[in-house]
Amino acid sequence: MHVSDSNGELTFKRTPKGCTVLVVDDDPICLDEYRDTIVNLGYDVVCAGNASEALKKISDSQDIGIVLTDLEMPSMNGISLLSEIAERFKPNRPIVTLVVTAYSSLEVATMAMQSQATDLLSKPVSMDDLATALRRATASHSALANLFQIMALTKRLDPQVSQDNVDKDARPTHEDLQGFIRLLLKYQHNKSKYFDPAVLSGPSWEILLDLAEASLRGEPVPASSASATTLVPLTTALRHVNHLVEAGLVKRWTDPTDKRRTLLELEPEAQSAMQRYLENAWKLKAQDG
Repeated sequence: MHVSDSNGELTFKRTPKGCTVLVVDDDPICLDEYRDTIVNLGYDVVCAGNASEALKKISDSQDIGIVLTDLEMPSMNGISLLSEIAERFKPNRPIVTLVVTAYSSLEVATMAMQSQATDLLSKPVSMDDLATALRRATASHSALANLFQIMALTKRLDPQVSQDNVDKDARPTHEDLQGFIRLLLKYQHNKSKYFDPAVLSGPSWEILLDLAEASLRGEPVPASSASATTLVPLTTALRHVNHLVEAGLVKRWTDPTDKRRTLLELEPEAQSAMQRYLENAWKLKAQDG
């Protein structure tokens, strides 16, 4: 991602953990071109020459959050790869998939969208188009990561909740999605009852959620780990940690067993407020079915 340093000069920051880009193409020349372009855009990249290798890499690395695949490949094509990813990985972790093809058509686009691809790029792909698609994919990945965090927290509040009760094959209707959007807005409005909205901009809220999850385990969190959940550069995340400490929401201290490490946990009042927020959010979810 492009960022400016203190002198206003353009620099590149590595992609945050959990959003490494996996490029899949059986053409070594195309694979090298995509890799070089994506690296120059500031993302971490891994490559696979076929669908089977791609599935192995996704299984082995939780850092892979975006998959860019060609459609025309031997043995297993891009559509089959997308279907495997949707079935095996997407129910359990945030992954965004993009498709590149030289044969774009309405039929191809429909198949790609049915396989949960979020973008369809036509060859030859320009650097501008690829950069735009990756920005959208990164934003989508961040939103999915937040949803997975909320799901994990609500499951801890009610151990009876299980994804086994969810029909993974069911696709939401437009009415389902409209209801879900209304529910997300309720969550957002509910948050302002317990916390100052001015304090809780983007990364700060993600840090609080991570610390809340840790508080349910009864454990502090290393500052570096809490910062990694935000998908923003470490220096930016640490500024948000400082704001939360100054606001009296987070306690920070040096790990007595390792002086190089800083630990974080919610202050008692913040922990109580988060507990009330989550319980109320859980009730809102139950009311909406």
